[in-house]
Amino acid sequence: MTALESSHTLNLKSVPPIFILPTHLQPQELHETEDSIFKAGGSLTYDPKEARIFIGRINQKKRAAFELRARGIWTEEATLPEPSQEAHNEGPTRKKRKVSMTEDSVSAAARSISTSPGASVIDTVSLTFPPRPFWPDLTNRILILKISWLEACLKQAKLVPYKPYVIYNAKVISKPTGPMPETGSTSSPSRPTPNVTATILQRAQAEASTLPSSSSPYTSRRRLGNQNRQRKASSSTRASPPTLHRTTTSEMEFLAEHPLPPLPDWASGPNASYACCRSTPIKALNEAFIAQLIKIREARLLTLDDIGVRAYSTSIASISAYPHRIMHTEEITRLPGCDAKIAALWNEWQHSASEDPERYLQTVRDLDNDTDLAHLRIFWNIWGVGPDTARKFYFQYGWRDLDDVVEYGWHSLTRTQQIGVKFYDEFQNKIPRAEVEAIRDVIKRHARDVLDIPRYQFGTKDDVECIVVGGYRRGKELSGDVDVILSHRDENKTQDLVVDVVHSLEAEGWITHTLTLHTMTSDRGQATLPFHGKKRGHSFDSLDKALCVWQDPHFETSSKTTRDVNEGGEGGEEGEVPQRKNPNIHRRVDIIISPWRTIGCAVLGWSGGTTFQRDVRRFVSKAHGWKFDSSGVRDRVSGLVLDLEGPRPRGPEAIEKFRISKGISHSDSSPVPAGSATTKPSKNSTRRSTVGNASKGMKGTKSAPIEINDAESDGGRVEDADMDDADTWHDRERRLMEAMGIGYRPPEERCTN
Repeated sequence: MTALESSHTLNLKSVPPIFILPTHLQPQELHETEDSIFKAGGSLTYDPKEARIFIGRINQKKRAAFELRARGIWTEEATLPEPSQEAHNEGPTRKKRKVSMTEDSVSAAARSISTSPGASVIDTVSLTFPPRPFWPDLTNRILILKISWLEACLKQAKLVPYKPYVIYNAKVISKPTGPMPETGSTSSPSRPTPNVTATILQRAQAEASTLPSSSSPYTSRRRLGNQNRQRKASSSTRASPPTLHRTTTSEMEFLAEHPLPPLPDWASGPNASYACCRSTPIKALNEAFIAQLIKIREARLLTLDDIGVRAYSTSIASISAYPHRIMHTEEITRLPGCDAKIAALWNEWQHSASEDPERYLQTVRDLDNDTDLAHLRIFWNIWGVGPDTARKFYFQYGWRDLDDVVEYGWHSLTRTQQIGVKFYDEFQNKIPRAEVEAIRDVIKRHARDVLDIPRYQFGTKDDVECIVVGGYRRGKELSGDVDVILSHRDENKTQDLVVDVVHSLEAEGWITHTLTLHTMTSDRGQATLPFHGKKRGHSFDSLDKALCVWQDPHFETSSKTTRDVNEGGEGGEEGEVPQRKNPNIHRRVDIIISPWRTIGCAVLGWSGGTTFQRDVRRFVSKAHGWKFDSSGVRDRVSGLVLDLEGPRPRGPEAIEKFRISKGISHSDSSPVPAGSATTKPSKNSTRRSTVGNASKGMKGTKSAPIEINDAESDGGRVEDADMDDADTWHDRERRLMEAMGIGYRPPEERCTN
């Protein structure tokens, strides 16, 4: 603030106690503001309850009320008491000043001021003591002023009228005793620390409860999910041994009348913990209780509790796959990934009401009413903003809503985040299946155009494949975005295909913004991702792709004709028809390109739920020592690429017959490269592939890949009926899942929420 340099000429002694709101002020700027008030003799206080004047860089009444509530001051808007007319004309009553001046001093004062010839010396001197401005009675009132008022005072070296700078006139009231406002309000209620008792149910509630925020305005904002506080709470919980659940007589009678249903096959055995080894329908029988767990998991995500997110995701996936309506806590504790804590939450939820729509968890209600989480959700829903960035917006920068992001941080956002803020409301609207299919058809039409595919090849093996994956393929009626995979059996056609398709769609007006355009697969010759990546977990998807903003360019234009415009006088130049803004909603569309030899990996990698995909990678790593991502499968020991989705013998008998015909023993079986993508084999070279033993099914035992040499065509050839040589992307995905040992299941059964 440049005006701070003039603070030594300003007198702020008559101003009531001042409190500086630190919101939107950099630390250095805050310190300079405090120093300027102190040097000007102002009454600066650090206790907001003592202050009558609040100065800050805010512009709205709601924000001002929020800042006061955050500091324990509850107010309501009220008009300030107007001073009497006499006081308004003459200024505030003050002790008369006794002036004793010598003739020389009076003459000096008279010479220093330009006066009229008829003015007396005493009148001239009195002009140097103007009546100071007075303030209204602020005994139970508060004034919130813009910081520009202080800057104007410092610039002019005098007190300027405060009324043009008033943001909020408020009356101090007592804290309301009614229910806390909903998350949509701007209030910031504080909640008491939960009592941690010895019961399992209350410990589960306490774990999901939030912690109270600090009341001091000048200490750093308490971050939701403080790890130190959590350690203290957990240590105090472990101090007393957990109390076992006591089964009552009524519960025993209920179990006698309603015995527990049989445990599903997937819930026992070595693969019980893997969500990819069981079917999870899109409609779960216990979806009402699962919805409560999803809200707790979301809170864990926003508090950066990665362990809690994984734990709740595992529990949610297990309960979602349970084929029975849960009626007793023992049904939960015997499921993989569910412990006594989840059972206690279900017990509380079950006994909270008589019907599912009315049942609730107190923990979830507290999370819904948490103001910090409400603001974090707003930022988290911005496209391109993750939990870390959302917390930085709120806790570090002090932003509360999208207006703050635009006003104070627009230029610091990435281009993706700026687009996410610009189309925030539109991106929150889900996409129906019919619109998803329409977008798919447009993309496929443009892919055919750029590849010069003639019409007579449509629907044949020479045509381009366009597959909608993501939530649409899992059966969702509404999708958040559209994920489309393009592929062709000729790898030369998929090289840099994403660039040509995006340019064609942009030229026709379908794509309004291209946020990212990756050609990582084309850059490495469409080879499978190397085994040794830079960072674990950051290279699951390395395919060529474009993240775009989509808008239908067709809409009804203005009904005015050129003649109407010329006669009516509207528009710009003569004959110019005014352009109407496109009213169609913006959508998020991802276009992914995959080589045909790994199309099964791409479709599998983009079709399952998050927990399903996580467990696919865990399973193949532990059971086989392989590394799976959407670009292919590699052996972790040798680093070789494994072809698990190509044509192969059908069934264990055909595989054994094929071994005998080729003279391959079980000891000779070892993974082999499926062919280098950077150096393409010649026409007469041998194509090799590895095939997993599908007969192992879901047991998860490591299959023994076999080597197939297609160049040997003489003698012992397996009959065509024994070969699984269908070359559609459906068959490639099925063969891949069977070779992995997880067994094939349709995408509608991979909904792990």
